[in-house]
Amino acid sequence: MMFFRRLAADFDPQVLIISLMTLVIMLGSSVLSPVLPLIAQEFGVSYAGAGVLVSAFALGRIPFDFIGGPLVDRFSPRLIASGGAAIVALSAVLSATAQSFHALLWYRFLGGVGSALFTITAMAFLVRTVAPQRMGQAMGFYQSMLLVGVSFGPGVGGLAASFCSNLRAPFWAMAFLSAAVAMMGMRWIGEFPATPAAAEVAPIVGERATSSAGLAQLLRDFTFCFVCLLTFLLFSIRSGVMLNLLPFFAQQKLGLSETGIGLTQSLCSVANFCVLWHAGRLLDRVGRRRVTLVSLWITVLTILCFPQATTPLLLIIASAIFGAVIGYLGPAPAAVIADVMPPGAAGTVMGLYRGAGDIGLLVGPVAVGWIAGHFGFDPAFIAIAGGTAFVALVGIGSRETLRPVQAKAEPEVLVKRAGKPVTSSE
Repeated sequence: MMFFRRLAADFDPQVLIISLMTLVIMLGSSVLSPVLPLIAQEFGVSYAGAGVLVSAFALGRIPFDFIGGPLVDRFSPRLIASGGAAIVALSAVLSATAQSFHALLWYRFLGGVGSALFTITAMAFLVRTVAPQRMGQAMGFYQSMLLVGVSFGPGVGGLAASFCSNLRAPFWAMAFLSAAVAMMGMRWIGEFPATPAAAEVAPIVGERATSSAGLAQLLRDFTFCFVCLLTFLLFSIRSGVMLNLLPFFAQQKLGLSETGIGLTQSLCSVANFCVLWHAGRLLDRVGRRRVTLVSLWITVLTILCFPQATTPLLLIIASAIFGAVIGYLGPAPAAVIADVMPPGAAGTVMGLYRGAGDIGLLVGPVAVGWIAGHFGFDPAFIAIAGGTAFVALVGIGSRETLRPVQAKAEPEVLVKRAGKPVTSSE
């Protein structure tokens, strides 16, 4: 009970609702992980075809990261979020009844569209609702809920498929969970606050006359461009290392079974989850830039440890450290973007941010797999470490976006819209 009281004191109720909805919809999306390759094989396609089925979801997300952002700024967030979840539910129903592989590809693409609309609305709502000096905490909590959904989803999907003796059963589970999120959105998501929380603390520099002018200025901001590059890197190395490179490395170099590989990946996720809340508080306490740069250089050292992992125990340790370090990096980009975002463009800017991440999610595994296939595992890890070091060097030129005036103004900020002011003693 104390845990929930603490959450209620720290965050606007809308933050808790959005994070809970994200947990449910990510749980629904990830239930398909154990069965998608098997369903692809049912249609007689190759391993490459199975990979295309996985990528179809991301391909649906990428264009609507950019299209959906302006929609969020123009229309009701309740309608966009609920509509996105409803599209995911429709996609799941159609996928469960698909009679051809090509039809299944299109239905998965449709699911990516709905997922993009929901995610952009959720993150835009956070940056419009949460005051800057609590943005790191809010993003840490949001990402921890997302991670819980992603972590438990595959287990739920596997149980559903086994219990029903039907590979299509997880699609129906996904449809049910997504429909539940759509109904939750219509019931509990409110409209964007008239004044963004950031403006309550420190107005955006110059109070740009229009969101389009502010957006044009933001695109010329070196720090914003760095954050997009950082987001691309994060999604690339998460998917490239843990989902693609690590399983092959563990199997071929160390002889680990599927169970051992799964345990290693799970420990990485657990380590990531354990540090997210602390990472958020650290971002709000010592600043975004310092946490980001230190975490990037530790990430470089951690990635270079993987080729030295000559035993399963060393691999598990390296994976757990990797998960923890990525956990400290994870909330940073969204917190910086919330700091520099022009008024009236939350959806558009979040679309750019999510687009950079989804492109990294698509490109990372392919690039890392190509390097490993042509040159070996060690060069692949070295290339990833080199890319991370490059981003860290670029980040030296970025600025700290958590302004001192924000910290001084914290006691007066109304973090709970319908409650009492939250003071620093809380």
